[in-house]
Amino acid sequence: MRGIAFYGKGGIGKTTVSSSVTQAFGASGRRVLHIGCDPKHDSCYRLVPREQMRTVMGALQNRPDGSLLRSDIVMSGPPGIDCIETGGPEPGIGCAGRGITRTFEAFRDLDLLASGYDVAVFDVLGDVVCGGFAVPMRSGLASEVYVVTSGEVMAMYAANNICRAISKYARTGVRMGGLVGNLRWVPNERIVLERFARALGSRLLHPIPFDQVVQRAERAFQTVGTFAPGSPAARHYEELFAEVDSTTAADLVVPTPMSETQFDEFITRECTD
Repeated sequence: MRGIAFYGKGGIGKTTVSSSVTQAFGASGRRVLHIGCDPKHDSCYRLVPREQMRTVMGALQNRPDGSLLRSDIVMSGPPGIDCIETGGPEPGIGCAGRGITRTFEAFRDLDLLASGYDVAVFDVLGDVVCGGFAVPMRSGLASEVYVVTSGEVMAMYAANNICRAISKYARTGVRMGGLVGNLRWVPNERIVLERFARALGSRLLHPIPFDQVVQRAERAFQTVGTFAPGSPAARHYEELFAEVDSTTAADLVVPTPMSETQFDEFITRECTD
């Protein structure tokens, strides 16, 4: 089974990217498990009707003894796609990373990943400072990581930190597949991201230009491909999927994250109007 994770700064577009890739894998005939690893439990809304939404943490509240069933946490999406949302505690209460940790325990207890899936896609909150959010790569289940970023400074700062985590857990077999550029009208953005990718020892995949269709699809709780099939925006996600799908071992690298000083120098040198 191929394990793919999308990481990145909060609000950078990981969920739109990951759900679009999941949908494309399913449409291509692969069996896919999509796992939303965010306490906001908002990753699967584009793939599963809202009224069917349930989370691992919510299921645990209904089963205090912790004896989860597959039907408690696995939701059916489009043909070939199953979905899981980790969920989390109420804001301000408990550890958000606990939902991810408990979900991976459920994977083991229920042997979920031995259910004939071809691909598992993990949509992960970008805060890898908390060990819970590093579980997909630390466990080795998500051995292929794509980092979603824009050319904005803080998005690249988060991406650089995520590359530090990938490098740290490289012993588990995790590798970086590349940067996904979710463009935000930053001057020279594509050039900056290409240079940023090279500095990290990686590559920039097909960038996604800013398009209002993406926001409209999000408000409709649909993937761009479902909301506006054949649109320019949908075609960009199709091209991104094609690059992810055709990734080879040679494309997967242990990144070379920058030090704080190197990152500051990169920003000063490259991010000029």
